[in-house]
Amino acid sequence: MSVSTLPDCRVDVGAVGGVGELAAVLARDGVALFDGVHNEQQLQQLASRLGHLVPHRNSTGSGITVITDRVGTRPSPGQAGFCRHALAAHTDCSDLPRPPLIVAMTCGRPAARGGDCTLVDGRAVHHELATTSPEALADLSARRGAYFGGAAGIVGNVFEPDLHGLVALRLRRDELARFSPQTQRWLPVLAQVIDRHTITIPTRVGGGYVVNNRRWLHGRTAFTGPRTMYRALIEPRPAWHIPAGFTPVVTP
Repeated sequence: MSVSTLPDCRVDVGAVGGVGELAAVLARDGVALFDGVHNEQQLQQLASRLGHLVPHRNSTGSGITVITDRVGTRPSPGQAGFCRHALAAHTDCSDLPRPPLIVAMTCGRPAARGGDCTLVDGRAVHHELATTSPEALADLSARRGAYFGGAAGIVGNVFEPDLHGLVALRLRRDELARFSPQTQRWLPVLAQVIDRHTITIPTRVGGGYVVNNRRWLHGRTAFTGPRTMYRALIEPRPAWHIPAGFTPVVTP
């Protein structure tokens, strides 16, 4: 059961000024929901209005990644998104020095059962840790506490404070994540807090979400039957003023 709820973040992207409203909600809350985006072409059009598409090794020539069950029951490292198992909430492209700031996902075909989207507000997780387990938060924020990716990965940590007061989130929990002993000891605590703040969004044709990839984690539940999702990785236009992270909650 989640202790978190989504803010009022549903946007009509087909309305006049809808994309501007979407960007404003992203800048404020880090997450927005939408309907009416049914296929690869429509998602590409929405993404290009938000900013420029970031190619991915699994994307098509349009820059969109089609996510289906295509690797069977034993996916290779880094390919868990392309099977039907549950996918732990994560940061996309966590192995890059600067992961794309926006992730947009939409549903082309929902699964027969399951396959719902999961979202986790990293700001809420950070706040709970600061309140209940400050030692854990300190170690999860220390420099060089984790390594994300394969041979050409990146050294970082779960929470990465910058010099301007923002905190950026970076997390994956598969074979391509390794943690220092100092960080490793707090992973069970982190997992429990993430579970408490997980929000489940039922998938439906044309429905999707956009998240700030440095604030919100995203994943999915396990599913059966065919399921097709479309994903865009986006660097937003500077004019939208979308922060590369979040401002921590100030506790009294």
